[in-house]
Amino acid sequence: MSKETATERQSGGLSLRAGGLFTSASLIVLGGIVMIGSLEQGTGWDDAGPQAGYFPFYIGLLLALSSLGTALNILRNWRKGAADLTTRAQLGRVLAVLIPICVFVALMPAAGMYVSSALFIAWFMWRMAEDGRRYSLKKILAVSIGVPIAAYFIFTVWFEVPLYAGPFAGWLTL
Repeated sequence: MSKETATERQSGGLSLRAGGLFTSASLIVLGGIVMIGSLEQGTGWDDAGPQAGYFPFYIGLLLALSSLGTALNILRNWRKGAADLTTRAQLGRVLAVLIPICVFVALMPAAGMYVSSALFIAWFMWRMAEDGRRYSLKKILAVSIGVPIAAYFIFTVWFEVPLYAGPFAGWLTL
């Protein structure tokens, strides 16, 4: 059961229209990225049939157009979207997960999958433990280091499907 106060429940965190517009805008951008990437692969037909970017281009186009339609519908029915999608407390919990995930994804190209994963797991064990329960430093270090090591052996060594290791790739050869 949530521990929100009456004030937190009444104060708006995010309206339906703001959430809908943000989601629509995000999906329009994603559709555009897919279309641009598809153009680089070729979106026409050749002797063998459709080029590599043909189907992804049209999927990106459909995603962008349907999201644009959703955004226009939200704008057309502006007054109906004033209700709350989330309370301030709920939005805070969502952002407490979303922001570290964005940092994790942004860190991957520079630090690699294994280091980013270790930091991500450690962060969540340290900051997102259940109320009144904290993990010991030994347990945080064991899990946050052990999981990427296990992933390395499972993917890179046993299945021979290496994950991106970034600047630490040279250290990970057996």
